[in-house]
Amino acid sequence: MKVKITELKEKVNKYLQTSGMNEHDSSVMTDLIVEQEMVGNQFSPVGELAGKHARLIENAKDAKEEIATEKPSLKLVKGNGRLAPLITADYLEEIVKKAKTQGIYAFGVYDSTYNEFFDIFCRRIVAKDCIGIIFENGGPQGVVPFGGKKDITGTNPIAYGIPTHKYPMIFDGATAMHAWGRIKQAKENNEKLPDGYLDKAGKETTDPNEAVAILTFGGFKGYAINLLVDVLSGALVRGKSGLDQPADSQRYIGTLIIVIDPAAFGDIKDFKDSTTKLVEDILAVPPVDPNKPVKVPGIRGSERIEQFEKSGEIEIKDEDWEKFLKK
Repeated sequence: MKVKITELKEKVNKYLQTSGMNEHDSSVMTDLIVEQEMVGNQFSPVGELAGKHARLIENAKDAKEEIATEKPSLKLVKGNGRLAPLITADYLEEIVKKAKTQGIYAFGVYDSTYNEFFDIFCRRIVAKDCIGIIFENGGPQGVVPFGGKKDITGTNPIAYGIPTHKYPMIFDGATAMHAWGRIKQAKENNEKLPDGYLDKAGKETTDPNEAVAILTFGGFKGYAINLLVDVLSGALVRGKSGLDQPADSQRYIGTLIIVIDPAAFGDIKDFKDSTTKLVEDILAVPPVDPNKPVKVPGIRGSERIEQFEKSGEIEIKDEDWEKFLKK
């Protein structure tokens, strides 16, 4: 169904304030949720909001982060339980400004929560003509090492944003073969899971009621990348990695954001000329299946944003809207 963007923001903001968020935090979170809904995702942030109610309540108190370490080209923040998306959103303008001064800037967060809006943060970074790279040791656990039966690391998403003259290249995805939330989704929809999930015995299963772990994408190579993400956004930023993350808490998940200013390396126009041509060359590649054209990550989301902003309305699946209204 179609919902006016202004109406959606009002309803989400009211819901968050009812959950106990202060005015600033609810406004910031509302913008993130609505922007992500406009981009589109496997999981609707509006539809899933009610399911996250308990966690929002738990972290809605006026927790305040503190600076743990600060140097000219990096900052490390101890979240003290404050929601990671709120911390990231509040510091993002400063992060980009510092990157433009230093050429590159790193920002880490620990003692916080799962950070759910990497696509949006990357879009905000590229809007300032910078490259954004984001890592998170999302868990706890859930992903098995290559060849193993026991889950050790999280789904450990990685995201990046690269500016061009038109639509930016934006990628946001888990280093696991699938998102962990796919299990819950399959249960709710009475569906089978795709390949890549394991049961307690370490055998592959398509039954969401039996699935307890996921394989990484790309075999050993994907596992190696998953491991790198775990270290960069775990041990490096004082978070907890692997089995050190308590299985019943998301409080120890870490985030690492790296922002690079291409203008520090040369003319920004030359850089964007190159990235734009790369995108154009990729889109011109003949597809194997004529009905499935070659794509570049992020363009679909940019087109959706453009469409919804122009109409002032956003398309939300009926079932997701109903889930939100039943909160």
